[in-house]
Amino acid sequence: DEEEDDEDDYGFVYHGIPAGETGFKFADEDLPEDIRADLESDDEDIRTEAMLRRELDPDRWDVFKYWELHAYFACDKLFSSPRPLWTDQQWRDVRDFYHEFLEEDKREEDSPEGLHSYQFSEDEYDLSQNAIPFQSGGKGRGLQAVRDIKAGESVFKATNNTIVFNYGHTWRKLLFAVNERDPSITCDMHVWSWVQDLYDGGPMKVVMDLDSGSLLNEGREDVEGWELPNVQCGRPDATRCDMDYYAYRDIKKGDELLIDYNEFAFLDSWPDMGL
Repeated sequence: DEEEDDEDDYGFVYHGIPAGETGFKFADEDLPEDIRADLESDDEDIRTEAMLRRELDPDRWDVFKYWELHAYFACDKLFSSPRPLWTDQQWRDVRDFYHEFLEEDKREEDSPEGLHSYQFSEDEYDLSQNAIPFQSGGKGRGLQAVRDIKAGESVFKATNNTIVFNYGHTWRKLLFAVNERDPSITCDMHVWSWVQDLYDGGPMKVVMDLDSGSLLNEGREDVEGWELPNVQCGRPDATRCDMDYYAYRDIKKGDELLIDYNEFAFLDSWPDMGL
């Protein structure tokens, strides 16, 4: 049914066979060289990822789920070595590319009615007045306070660089479009995305920040061995987390900013977006 196919593509839960369970498998003679090499890697995670990649049919990219996308783009391999900080120009370029992609997406024949993706607001916010990107050791890239920040102070907020996707498939299409243009950043954009509702009882959305706010790492109070969070989502007296972030406790200059992702991200809700 054509209408059902469109719904599957555009973010509704896909009820067919997951892309990695269709019986597809690259034959030895057809195996792409990068997958062949990764199957021989000394890194167990890279070998495991390569085994999954071997069973992902590229022609079924439009039903790849979140973790299938992670494997298809070889993100475990990419993240097995330190990742560089993005330059200001890279952020500008990817924001420009997002707008180009959005215009192209609207023109496609199978494109459903309504808004597929949009900027959360028209606001701008200079995060660098509070924090800058830095290399955080074992956590990878992060955000470091450039000044003392008092508990309750605003740290940053969602802006015109915060992108919301109404359809999981639009997000999936953007990743593939980015991958064609610059494969080195696809996995970054994949893991910097999350699912949340924007108001109580509202529909789930995929969200990503196309700025250095994406580098906010996680802290936990309920897991032994984790660093404690010092940023919270929502005002200190708020009843829910919106898209504004405040200091949860006093933060000293040089401290890394950390937040509990569970405050705003629905970590197990990718299937709700057809992902």
